[in-house]
Amino acid sequence: MSWTQVRWAITGMAIGLLIAVVPSCTPKPCGPDNCTLGCCNDKGACVGGGEVAACGASGVVCSACTANQLCTAGACKDTGTNPDGGTDGGVKDGGVPDAGQPCAKDDDCSVYKNGSFCNQLTGQCMPGTACNVSSDCSSLEPLDPCYQYGLQCRCVVESGAQPGFAGVCRRRLAPCEECTDSAQCGNDFLFDPQGTCKGLQGDSSGKKYCFQQKVGACPCGTVDDGVGFCKPQSNSCSSVGCAEDKSCPSGSVCNKGACLCEPRCRWDFVKKELAAPGCPPGKTCWVDDANLNANSLFYGAGRCRAPCTSETECKKSSTNAFGGDRLTCRGEALNGGGTSDKRCRANGDCMDNQECPEQPLESIPLGYCDRGSFTCNTDCRLGTDPVTSLGYKDCRSPFTCATDGGSKDAGANFCRLLTCVEQGGASIACTRGEYCCGEDKNNDGTPDPCPPASERGPDNCYTAPKPPFCTTCMSNDDCKNLQLPAYLQGAGACTNLSKSPSCSPMPMLCLQASDNTSVCTPSTFNDGTKDSFGVGRDSRGCPAGYPAVIIRPKLAQGDDYCNTNADCSQGNDGGLCQTELAITFQDGGHPKTCQCTVGAPNACPNNDAGLTSECKFGISGQTLPCVQSVVCAPNAAILFADAGPPRFGCGLTP
Repeated sequence: MSWTQVRWAITGMAIGLLIAVVPSCTPKPCGPDNCTLGCCNDKGACVGGGEVAACGASGVVCSACTANQLCTAGACKDTGTNPDGGTDGGVKDGGVPDAGQPCAKDDDCSVYKNGSFCNQLTGQCMPGTACNVSSDCSSLEPLDPCYQYGLQCRCVVESGAQPGFAGVCRRRLAPCEECTDSAQCGNDFLFDPQGTCKGLQGDSSGKKYCFQQKVGACPCGTVDDGVGFCKPQSNSCSSVGCAEDKSCPSGSVCNKGACLCEPRCRWDFVKKELAAPGCPPGKTCWVDDANLNANSLFYGAGRCRAPCTSETECKKSSTNAFGGDRLTCRGEALNGGGTSDKRCRANGDCMDNQECPEQPLESIPLGYCDRGSFTCNTDCRLGTDPVTSLGYKDCRSPFTCATDGGSKDAGANFCRLLTCVEQGGASIACTRGEYCCGEDKNNDGTPDPCPPASERGPDNCYTAPKPPFCTTCMSNDDCKNLQLPAYLQGAGACTNLSKSPSCSPMPMLCLQASDNTSVCTPSTFNDGTKDSFGVGRDSRGCPAGYPAVIIRPKLAQGDDYCNTNADCSQGNDGGLCQTELAITFQDGGHPKTCQCTVGAPNACPNNDAGLTSECKFGISGQTLPCVQSVVCAPNAAILFADAGPPRFGCGLTP
């Protein structure tokens, strides 16, 4: 196994914490006084606190995580398993995402308030075009859902619209779609023909439907309602007359021969069956030749027809207005074996990724179906899939598709390893004990210094500097004047003189790892704000696998951190010493800690002896514990494991 593969295999390992904080010569019950960074098991012993069977921190009683949780930073957290239990990320499911925001028409997406519209092929809401007025929505692109000569779109004001815009473009409702307001039907001068929302004469249900103004003659199957709007000749919206597809409700197409709207159909290559609602018994789904355009939102969709018997039936003719030369008559592979009744479909090796050979696990390209040529390819595609509005996923994670501009193979696309920054930083991309070159740990807008390329992996991960990490100490003072590597000196040094690679202003502390060993633990930030990758600023200041751990000021002997308000009033007039329910002893009790109000003047202890503390990060007005520092703390197993692969430890002696 290669070094890179080893790193990927280890990235998901659970992380633990240090087992002790204050040296002690006389054994005493496990608790926050002698197990600040671990948890107390059922035998009263302080353990690392990073195992799923024994998870915890700050001397609390260890908890057992459930089957779908991992122990992270001393807390059981959900793993976020994919709802379908798969790991393909949507690559081998034909590009159709898991059902998270289902829809049948654009207006169904309004409940999500995220500026989306409905992809009627996948039945999923996807990002829409932002707008301020309906004229912003008109498009001259025939494949655009808002094509001005199609159904046409209106601007729907929505609170979740993109910044700087009032709403999102959504298609107006088609004739005979149920409505509540004429604006849904396109009732202003921009729409041609204009629409209105009203009930059918004699209908006592109270329902209203969209109808459009008569332009010349009403479409086949409809008649003038007496005031210039076209209604179904049957006076019922259960059978809608039409002359073209845009006259039909969402998810339907026009059967021009019958002058009636009928459901649009599609073959589901994942389930190997017709996608719901399917076709009537004895019918198959003939693909429209126009829907074989690779960029069509209705790619692969068609109309329900009797099974075909020859390729001739699939060509465009007086009996098949939607046929074409790209179609052939062929059945589809069924779930469980066998072949479906024949239908008109693309004439080629594939219409969907599912029809292409699955690549071996060691293959970085995943393979895909080129929807333009109907061939299976093993390179990769750049850009966004027009059907799903998601980026193509033709490369195995953590690779992405790139082009070399001609230096590699005449400009061919290839799968490139994402840098650790592109993947989301050290905590996501790197193995334990590593930082990510290019990451902005102190959030100053500038990538932090890192070692030369020869000391970095192919994804730009590198071993956290030693010192300050993996460095033994006797007291906090020993951690103040460490000799850092050259790239963290001079121009690479922290302007605030911090010795921590994160440049955190909080103090680096000397914490006990075993009876005979204490180590320096560089500080990170007292800030749990999460970024777009879900990583907190406190965690971003630490190497992968080194949790950000809160250290409370210890001002009393025994289990408590303080005895009275006076202990916490050093350097302030409002110190508060009270029970902290977040820490639980084996007997069910809780310790006293110095506490404060977030956003209020600092009421945490600070003295001339070098103790500094501040209120724990939180929401303004919350009562939270005072924090002496937030440190990057590996567990004892990491400290005493061999350095380098496969264990990536510090190599210290217990």
